Parts: sequence; structure tokens; C-alpha cells
Amino acid sequence: MNSFVFLLLALFLQSCTHLVFLDPKIDRLTLLDEYQAGQEFGKALSLIADTPEEYPHALEIEKRRRLILDELRAYEKSVISTALKQERKNEWPAAKLTYSQALQKSGESKTLESAQQNMLLRFQKKLDNLEYEELIITGEWLQKKLPLLEDLHASSPNDLVVQWKYSRTKNDAREIALQLLHLGEQMLAENNLAMARRIVPLVVELYPGPEADSQMDRLDKQIRKRAIEKQKDRKKVAIRKDKKSMESFNKAMAFGKLAEARQHLSRLTAGAQKTVAVELMQERLHREISEYVEEELSVGDSFYRAGDYEQAIRAWENIIALEPENETVKSKLKRAETIVEKLHSLRKRQIEGAGGEKNSSM
Repeated sequence: MNSFVFLLLALFLQSCTHLVFLDPKIDRLTLLDEYQAGQEFGKALSLIADTPEEYPHALEIEKRRRLILDELRAYEKSVISTALKQERKNEWPAAKLTYSQALQKSGESKTLESAQQNMLLRFQKKLDNLEYEELIITGEWLQKKLPLLEDLHASSPNDLVVQWKYSRTKNDAREIALQLLHLGEQMLAENNLAMARRIVPLVVELYPGPEADSQMDRLDKQIRKRAIEKQKDRKKVAIRKDKKSMESFNKAMAFGKLAEARQHLSRLTAGAQKTVAVELMQERLHREISEYVEEELSVGDSFYRAGDYEQAIRAWENIIALEPENETVKSKLKRAETIVEKLHSLRKRQIEGAGGEKNSSM
């Protein structure tokens, strides 16, 4: 009976943790300001909830709820950010303390409670990984030690110390192998192939038998399955990239950007380039480039005959941008550039000569 009464009392006290008991003479607005300044969000929200409607400043206090909730959200983000930084530095006790202190101030914050729980799960996972690593390293050490003791055992059959060490190491290897066998099952069930690849071969060597062979077979199957899945994923990614390149090609062609269109076609995978659709795109591009080159060649020749060598150069440079190995156009371009250079030199001499005559007359 006494224990039941004690339990009820404990539950009642727990439910009153965040209740705010006020002296009627205390100004609630002043107290609310103090709670906000001290980031005592749990107490502040409890005070607002407990303020009766007939209180003189009840409406003003209720309006503060939204502001306090916004401050609480910002506080929660800051706390989680601080705790994550502490995690990255392996300061786990400090991270735990950060959450504990924050929860005392925030009251019942589901966000902080969830973040704290996730942190504890990550910490437990880190501990588990350290234990797994210790077990694997022990197995690898026994894997190297056993052959040496086997040789020593064979060469010294009457040495009792050697026999005892060999027997004890074999027993240790069997125990470690059984633990590794269990861990291997766990890693295969979790599809953690990176860990399974380290564990299962150790089991086979330390504790050969049907169970180890079966586990190795399962590992091989999962590795092959993972390889097939990766191949399918790569194929999906390639298909998406090819589709995007084709769309970009059509867009470039619509705007007459032939060099850009050719780049998009060159980015297609080998498989896509063999399709009929892409072959038609290549034919279209080749046809339009040929037409463009023929047109620019004619324009350049016309400007050249008219003595407008700079315009001719621009037209032929457009061709070189698409056909850098076009020797005919390169020859025309070189000839036109030589003429332009000579004309510039001639004009310069004429200007210098005119300036000299002017100075002489003065």
C-alpha cells in the first residue's frame, strides 16, 4: 500500500515538472521576459498556458506565444548544430550534455528528443563498429599466427610447451571464428558487403566447414547481385544523360548552333550512337554543316573579291570553327590575313609620312 502511494506521488511530481507556481503579486509579463532572456522556453510556455483569461495582460501574454515558439525553433537548430559539431570531434559526452541541458530549458521538445535519440543510436553504432573491428583484427592476427604454430608443432612434437600453445591457439581461433560466423550472418542480412568481405574469408580459414562454405556462397551471390544492380543503375544514368544530350542537340540545332550541337552528339554513349535515331541526327548535322560551310565560303569569296578582306576573314573563320582541318579555307584565310596586315602597315606609313610633311611645313 505504501509503495502504491509513493508511486502516485512520484507520478504527480513528475507531471508538475514544468508547472509554474506564481505568487499573485508577481508581474507575469516581467517573469515572462526573464524566462525569454534565459531561454527557459518550457517555463515561458507553461506560464502562458496557465495565465487565466481575466488576467489584465492575458492578451498580450498570449501574443508572445508565437514569438517564443519561433525562438524555440531557432534554439533547437542551434543546439542540434552544436551537438553535431561535438559528434564530429568525437566529444560524445559533451554532445549528450548539450541535449540534456537544452531539454531542461525547452521542456517537451520533440525535435530535440528525436535528435538526442538519433545521436545515441549513432554512438551505439560507433561502439558496435569498434567491437567488430577488434574482433576482425583478432581473427586476422590468429590467421597469421596459426600457420607458424603449426610448423613449430610439426617440428617439435615432443615439446609440451609448444603443444600447449598450439592447442590453446586453435581453441582461441575456433571461438573467434564462431563469433565471426555470427557477425558474418549479421552483415549479410544487413547487406553490408564491405564488412562481409573481410569477415567471411576469415571464417573459412579459421573454421572451415559446411557453415563457413555456405556463408561464402551467400557472399558470392550477394556480390554478383550487387554488381548486376550497379550495372543497371549505370545504364539508367547513361540513358538519362543520352536523353538530355539529344534534347540539347535539338535545341542547339533550332538556334543554328552547329558546333554546340556536335558537342552534344559527341557526349552520347557508344550504345546510343549506334541507334537509328542518332544516326539520323548525325546525318542532319553533317548536311547542315555542309550547307553552312558552302554558304560561308561563298560569302567570304564575295567579300574577298570586293576587297572587304576583314569580312571575308570573319566568314572563313566561321568555317574553321566547324572544320578546323579544311585546308582550302585555311589557305584563303592565310592569304586574306597577309593582305590585311600589309594594308595596315601601308596605312601606318602613310599616316607617319603625312605627319612628317606637316611638321616640315611648320
